[in-house]
Amino acid sequence: MNKYILLIVIVLATFSTVLAQKLNNEVALVIAPLKFSQQSSYQLLYRKNLNEDLQLRAGLRAFVQTDKETRTDTVITNKGTVQYDISIGIQKDLSIKDVEFVNLYMASDLYFNSAFNRVQGQDYYGYYWSTGIKPLVGISYKPFDNIRLSFESRANLNVNLQQYDGTGSNSDQRVSFRPLDQLAIGVGYLF
Repeated sequence: MNKYILLIVIVLATFSTVLAQKLNNEVALVIAPLKFSQQSSYQLLYRKNLNEDLQLRAGLRAFVQTDKETRTDTVITNKGTVQYDISIGIQKDLSIKDVEFVNLYMASDLYFNSAFNRVQGQDYYGYYWSTGIKPLVGISYKPFDNIRLSFESRANLNVNLQQYDGTGSNSDQRVSFRPLDQLAIGVGYLF
C-alpha cells in the first residue's frame, strides 16, 4: 500500500512541476495561403525562449518531386525538383499594455535555399543556391496555455546564385528585394 501512495505522490509532484514550468519551446507550422501552390508556401518553425521577450528561431522546409521513366526502347528520362530551406533568426516580442494573450513581434531570419532541377527531355540539370534575409512583423494570440496562433508579414532580400550543367554560360547571379513577399499564418504548440 505504501508503494502506491508513494507512486501517487511522485506522479502528483511531477505533474505540478511540469505545470509550473514556463513553456520555453514552440514547434509551429507556418503556411502562406496566398502562395499555397508554390513550394515556398510552408515552413516548419522552432522557437526557443532566450529570455522574457527574445526568442531564437530555426526553420526548415523540404520539397521533393521526382520522376524516373524507363521506356521499352531503353531510353531513361529523369525529371524533378529537390529543394530545401534552412533558416535561423532572432525574434523580439513587443507586449501590448493590458493585453495578456496578444503579442506583437518583429524578427529577422537568415536563410539558405538550395534546389536541384532537371527537366524531362533536356540533357542538363541546374543547381540553384540563394541566401538572404527575411525581416518580418507579426502578431500572435494564445487562446490556450500551449497553443499559439500567429499572423506575419514577411519581406525578402535575396541573393540568388545559379549553376547549370550544360554548354555555354553556366552561371547566373541576381539580387532582389520584395518588401511584401508573404503573408503567413502559423499554428504552434508550446512545450
